[in-house]
This record gives sequence, C-alpha cells and structure tokens, in this order.
Amino acid sequence: MSTWPASLPQQHFLGVDIGDDETRLISPMDAGPASVRNRFTAFSQQINTPIVLTGAQLEIFRTFYRDTLNNGTNTFTWTDPVDDQSVTLRFKSPPRWKAVRSGIPAKRLWSSALALEILP
Repeated sequence: MSTWPASLPQQHFLGVDIGDDETRLISPMDAGPASVRNRFTAFSQQINTPIVLTGAQLEIFRTFYRDTLNNGTNTFTWTDPVDDQSVTLRFKSPPRWKAVRSGIPAKRLWSSALALEILP
C-alpha cells in the first residue's frame, strides 16, 4: 500500500472536517417512535481537509494521485487528524485546485479541500 508522500505536508490542516458515516437503519412504525438498529459494525469516516501546496508540491501530488493511486482508486496511509495514528484512506472525489498566489509555476500557491474516507 502506498503512503502519503514525504515531500508533501504531513499533517491535516486547520479547518479539517471529520465525521462518521451513517451506520443506523431507521424504520418507521405504524404507531410510535421509529425503530433504530445498526446496519453494520464496521464503518468509515469522512474527512474534508484543506491543503495549500506550492506549484512544485502540486506536481508531486498529481503524480501521486494519478500514477501511484491510479487516479485515486487505490488506498494509501496517512495520519488520522484526531490521534495521529496511521490509517488507511482513499479519495472520495478528485480534488479541484484553486490558485491563491500567482508567480512562476514552482512558486504559485494552490489550495484545495481533499475529500477523503478513512476505511475500517
């Protein structure tokens, strides 16, 4: 399994958003409150983490995403933003990048919010 590249920022960033997937099955009843039960015991968590990269780092990221992760279909390991333990992640959707500083290509700054999933 691949790991997050060492040449990219190693920590999740201020503003990270994390939450559990819905694991409950809620069934309405003819009368009274709905019935609620677990659908499964293993569940994933969703992470949206902002990231800012230089143009040079963006090229490293693009190679990692496109080649190493086969356009984001393969999993990789990185740190859990809550406890810094190593977890298995995959991309929920391809990242979109926005230029936040101009300049020569290697010095430009690019921002994105990575939509990731922590796998059980």
